[in-house]
Amino acid sequence: DAFKGMTMLNRVQSKMADVALRSSENVLLCAPTGAGKTNVAMLSILNILAQYRKEHADDMMNEDESGKASKHEGTLDLSAFKIIYVAPMKALVQ
Repeated sequence: DAFKGMTMLNRVQSKMADVALRSSENVLLCAPTGAGKTNVAMLSILNILAQYRKEHADDMMNEDESGKASKHEGTLDLSAFKIIYVAPMKALVQ
């Protein structure tokens, strides 16, 4: 649900997806307004979350917001990392 409504990445996101999702490199992305920089930042955040996922946590069945059962495989070690995202525009925060 992180990218709800999106069926594919745009050109900028496609070029940056591999680095954002699969490497620990620092990234400086300069692109025009509306080019998809925020979504690339979210891909980087998902990369970090995956790195700190506890693999051997008990698999549990939980209900999501709609009441459907969903399987959560693992938890996050929240004490091991921090993520700070500085929003470039107030509209992105709201």
